[in-house]
Amino acid sequence: MGAPPSGLDYRVLEEQDLLDYCGDAELDLRQPAVRAALAAGDVCVGALDRGALAGYVWYSFRSAAHVDGVRVQVGPRLRYAYKVHVRPGHRGRGIARELLARGAELCPRRGRELGLSFVAPDNAASLRAFAAAGWRRAGYAGYVKWRGRFRAFASAGAARAGAGFSCG
Repeated sequence: MGAPPSGLDYRVLEEQDLLDYCGDAELDLRQPAVRAALAAGDVCVGALDRGALAGYVWYSFRSAAHVDGVRVQVGPRLRYAYKVHVRPGHRGRGIARELLARGAELCPRRGRELGLSFVAPDNAASLRAFAAAGWRRAGYAGYVKWRGRFRAFASAGAARAGAGFSCG
């Protein structure tokens, strides 16, 4: 693990900051999604490079939308880290790793002692970033949707923590 990127300011982003960044296509932020996440109590931690947003990570403290009607279940001990994004021109500098490490420190705990994230097994860059930031694997969870049916599964560790997927 290399040195953390220097000169960046890491902080919890306020609503107006986030809405101002929604016009920047490189950041993949959309006003309806930002407003919905903030209304649900989610928190966004950003990395700023000379005042410009270089990357961000969101945290949720409740059940959160995933894709195609699937939701992530977040147990009472968990904070769910999702949508880690680094601006393309800033990638390869360790910003994702530092966002995950600093985000875990800056995000309010709200009584939650553990961080949770789901990373696809073929997403090598994200797996490296989480490992380098000190996150450990505690198990796995997944699901299958096929012919209108939904089947979720989880390892014992994930199930004990209250992490998993649901549909509907």
